[in-house]
Amino acid sequence: MSGDHGGVTVRVARIPVVVAAWILLAAAPARAIFDDLEFSPRARALGGSYAALSDDASALFYNPAGLVEITGHDLQGATFQPWNLGFVRANALSYAVPAGSWGTFAVGYADFRAENDGTVLSIERTVAIGQGFQLMEDLSSSLAFGYVANLYNLDYPTRSVTGVDLGSQTTFGLDVGFLARLHSRTTAGVFIKNVNNPSMGDYETTDLRQRVSGGIAYTPYAGVITTIELEKEVGEDVQIHGGLEAQVTDPLYLRFGAQSKPNLFDVGVGLVWRQVRVDLTYTHHPILDGTFRYGLRLSL
Repeated sequence: MSGDHGGVTVRVARIPVVVAAWILLAAAPARAIFDDLEFSPRARALGGSYAALSDDASALFYNPAGLVEITGHDLQGATFQPWNLGFVRANALSYAVPAGSWGTFAVGYADFRAENDGTVLSIERTVAIGQGFQLMEDLSSSLAFGYVANLYNLDYPTRSVTGVDLGSQTTFGLDVGFLARLHSRTTAGVFIKNVNNPSMGDYETTDLRQRVSGGIAYTPYAGVITTIELEKEVGEDVQIHGGLEAQVTDPLYLRFGAQSKPNLFDVGVGLVWRQVRVDLTYTHHPILDGTFRYGLRLSL
């Protein structure tokens, strides 16, 4: 339904739907702009404990030092709807390539968008460029360092119901990480997000989230990996993350994970065929609907 008031057409029926969408979004776990969305299905299936295990192109979002583990061209994509909210979606795509003595370079793109009836209400875009390289290496141990330069863009492409252009903002963030291989079965990783404390806003600024993650991954025997990680975000309580991955058969991997604050439980599968890996993860939330994450990896 629409009404004409002094030559101004107002689409009345559409306004409650948009308002309801934002109310539902606000009812989800409290989030700030450019929140940690856990794009990788494999990482989320391990409870988000990935700082010590990042070994594919998604390391760009978890610990860029892990890029040194990549031995060839690596392309990875993922998509999901957080908590089964039909009006929001998150997507990510990353590509990494080794460059000899220069280590491994990677580029990535991620977005989180809210839309209604085909109209995009907001988009959070991240364009990332990173590098990981070895600082030292011997027969039994190694130490790698990585960094990521992030270009963040927050855009409101749709004018408000009163015709106001809500505009867009862009800022820059820097991430760094370390990955230590203690021996053939144990790795330890540290990741620091937004070390430069980026913010957005002209009059009232909003700081983008800063956090530090540190964890250990242990392989007790071939085909089994266990991980545990502590994460501290500025102004928030410490979170505990943990997970297990087991190779059941040659193509099939099963994954289980959990985290605290909020208490999330994860189960996932990975199917590997030659250079292709397909990932699926389900995350249970104590209040909201569960989330399915889908991912595809190509290793050449």
